[in-house]
Amino acid sequence: MQPSKKTIRPAFTLVELLVVIAIIGILIAMLLPAVQMVREAARRIQCANNVKQQSLAMLNYESAHQHFPPGIATGRAMWSAYILPFVDQGVLYSSINLDGPWRSSLGASQSNVEAQNVWLDFMRCPSASIAEHQFDNAAGVDRVPSCYIACSSGLLAYEAGDFPWAGMDAIGGMDAIGGIRESDGIFFANSRTSMAMITDGTSSTVLLGESVPDQDLVGIDRAGNIQKVDHWYIGSDELSDMASVGSRNSNENSECLGSTACPINSLWQGDATTIDEKELSFGSRHTQGVNMGFADGHVQFVNENVSASIWSAIGTRNGGEVVSYVE
Repeated sequence: MQPSKKTIRPAFTLVELLVVIAIIGILIAMLLPAVQMVREAARRIQCANNVKQQSLAMLNYESAHQHFPPGIATGRAMWSAYILPFVDQGVLYSSINLDGPWRSSLGASQSNVEAQNVWLDFMRCPSASIAEHQFDNAAGVDRVPSCYIACSSGLLAYEAGDFPWAGMDAIGGMDAIGGIRESDGIFFANSRTSMAMITDGTSSTVLLGESVPDQDLVGIDRAGNIQKVDHWYIGSDELSDMASVGSRNSNENSECLGSTACPINSLWQGDATTIDEKELSFGSRHTQGVNMGFADGHVQFVNENVSASIWSAIGTRNGGEVVSYVE
């Protein structure tokens, strides 16, 4: 018998292997942006769901109490504290004292201090990429940053310096000579806005929206104070400091309130934008826009290139503007 001959198969050359590896690399490079886009789309949808949940909670509160929750209450509890029973957080709501205080050094209860450090998933945008907990130097405690603020104005872009400020309630009576009217949005200090008071139409008036907290963004406000871009939930003793209001200094309403008088994503628009505008602006880590919740319950992604006049108009509750379309 003749011995069988082995078939010798030629091996890949080094050049061929390099070509194959290069092709695989190119395909992966082409695929990654598509995967990232899909992931971001999913995160944006989740963020919109968060805004929807908060908006519905506000509407349910209004239905139960005949007015929306206060933007900031006398005890410096935020609007987010008042909607807790309407987002399946009744136990947390029952544990806190809405009359404050919120800082241990001021005699706050342990439950009030701890409430500020409770993780609430619906208050965090998954695209924000910020730490789960951060230390708040002003309060002296660890807290969970919030990615959502309620709308206090469409006309006021400051919370320091000369009156009026975004988020303020009336001073001296709304109609008093020399008095300061309350903010023109739905939410402000001691607000009790009802549906009937939203004469601009619920489908074109903003309840709340996204804003990215960033304590590394620091600047000097119009009163000469050093401020940072921080947003929180539940409560804060930095809010509506009437002693500061009396001296026309500043406060920290932007910890939970914002204004459409500030352009979308003012946070990253350079030094020309004041720290007040950065603190009060709505913005996000999504591409070219921000999720906003409206007073009729619908949620819309508003492009950052939206007309300034339309953006301002949807922040006011009774400005009389006609808003036919929001991009």
